[in-house]
This record gives sequence, C-alpha cells and structure tokens, in this order.
Amino acid sequence: MSRAAACLILLASSPAWAAAKPALPEAAQVLEAALAGPAVSFEATAYVKLGKARSKKAMVRCSPSSEHAASCRREFPGAKAGAGFITATDGAKEWAFDKALNRVWEGPASAPSRSLAQEAQARYRVSLSTGGKVAGRLTWRLELQPRSPAALGRRLWVDREHGLILKDEAVLPDGKVALRTRFSKVTFGVRHDPALFRPEPVAGAGRSGRLSPGPEETARIGSEAGFEPRFPSWLPSGFVFAGADLLPYKDKKIVHCRYSDGAVALSLFQSPPRAKLDLGAKERREVRLASGLGFVSWTEDAGVLGWSSGETRLVLVAPMGLETLSAVAESVR
Repeated sequence: MSRAAACLILLASSPAWAAAKPALPEAAQVLEAALAGPAVSFEATAYVKLGKARSKKAMVRCSPSSEHAASCRREFPGAKAGAGFITATDGAKEWAFDKALNRVWEGPASAPSRSLAQEAQARYRVSLSTGGKVAGRLTWRLELQPRSPAALGRRLWVDREHGLILKDEAVLPDGKVALRTRFSKVTFGVRHDPALFRPEPVAGAGRSGRLSPGPEETARIGSEAGFEPRFPSWLPSGFVFAGADLLPYKDKKIVHCRYSDGAVALSLFQSPPRAKLDLGAKERREVRLASGLGFVSWTEDAGVLGWSSGETRLVLVAPMGLETLSAVAESVR
C-alpha cells in the first residue's frame, strides 16, 4: 500500500471526519428553562406510569403567557367516551372536574415561594448529556442526582428546540422508577381557544376548594382529631383536595389529607407530636427546610418528607423529588 493510500484510510477513520457532536449547553440553563414552563404553544399525547401499574393516557394542551404562568389543560379519558378527569388553568385560576364523581374544584393557580429551578439546584447535582429522541424529537437529558441519599432523583429529557420536558422520571434511591411521564406525540405552534383553559359550567356538579375543604369540613376534622388541621397553599399544577381520613392513634387521631391530579396521589399526614406513623419508610436522613430541620426518606414507591410545626408533626408522601415536596411543605399553614 502506498503512503498516500494509507494517509487517506487514516483520515477517513479519524473522528474529525465523523459527524460532529452537538455542543452541550449549560445544564443549569436547560434546567431553568425546562422548569419555567412551555415557551411555545403545543398539543401532545402523554402517558403517565406509576411504578408497575399500567400507563394512563392523557391529552395535554398548553399556551405560554408573558403576564403569568402558562395556560394548560390535561384530560384523562373516562371509562366511557369523553374525558374522565380534566384539569385546566389559565395561569391565574385552576379548575378540575371528575366526571365519575360529578365534582368540580376551583382555586387560585398559586406559585411556590421559591423558584423550582433554584430549589432543584440546591437539592441536586445536575449534569447534562445528549438524550436521543423522545416523541420523534431530539432532546437533552438532565440527570438530577439528589444531594441526600434518601431522596428521589430525577431524569428529564428536554426538547432541544423549545425547552419542553418531553419525558420525566422520578427515581427511587434503589434505582427503580417511581413515576414516569412521557410524551409520545407533540405538535408545536398550535393555536388554542382561550376558553379551553377556563372553568366550564357543569350542571348539578358538587363544588370544592382546590387546596382544602370548606370551613365546616375543616372544623369537623379539627374537632374529631383534637387539633387544628393545616393545608398547603401551593400544590403542583393539576392537584386537588380529594378528601381527608382520620386514622386512630391511642386516644387521638392522625389526619390523612389526600390530593390527586387524576393519576398521581399526594398524601399529607398530620399527627400529635409523639405519634408514630408506620409508612415502611427507609434510610431516614436529616434535611434543612426554610422553616427549620426536617427529615427525608422513601418507601417502595414514593418519597417522604417530614417536619414539625408547633405541636404538630407533618409528613408528605408522593412520588416526587425533594424540590417539589419542599415547596409543598413550606406552603403548609
């Protein structure tokens, strides 16, 4: 083989001749843009999967706003034709409707006291890599490793062009995925009628507050529990107050407030100071919250965050990262 031919073979096999890899943006910038919400209107088909349960299909539609949070609507199909559970926000108010219960929830679309991006930077070590395609679109993959070994981690696949989270995984400390939300199809630039995001009249439906029960129900819970219950003033978009149970504990009661977004459950337990709540939690670690010290732990399918306020012990349980659980905890009053 001639020297010229050998040089040509060497050059052809050189990485310089291969397709150039995209330059990686700053992980912090991608994370901040992703958690800020959609920058362009879209329509998508999504699937939500809890642990080993079957995926639930949803239709998602959103429009950005320069004045407030984005307007979004999510619909889970019902057992029969049509939507079974709808949540919608116009950026100022949130509205939800459960067709099976014929119940409507309404309330303000609240914002957390701290930016979720700032909270995530404080709670995780963030790294970025190329993420392949999701819903046929190129993504950046963000790996959010929790600074506390007892907290859930997150993996985000973010659309490179528009900064939208196309796939989101909440990962337990043992590596299992507790919750996965994935877009299978997405179309950007869709124009939506603003009425789509506003409350719809539902004849004969019962009505409830989005974040807490009414005054009479609150008084009843407090009377039976022996202490005044507390409720969050912020929840992730789509979540509504689904009910409260009173669990017996010696001569007192533990209050279990249940919240749902139609697919995922969030629990807030409230108890007397020395009550022990057996959740099967593992690897308890101390964690600092804005209101003081608390603890973080996990179960086989969710994250756990606990703290004390006055004479009340409070525990949150949900398949969510510590930045979201902390935002909920700091809003409880």
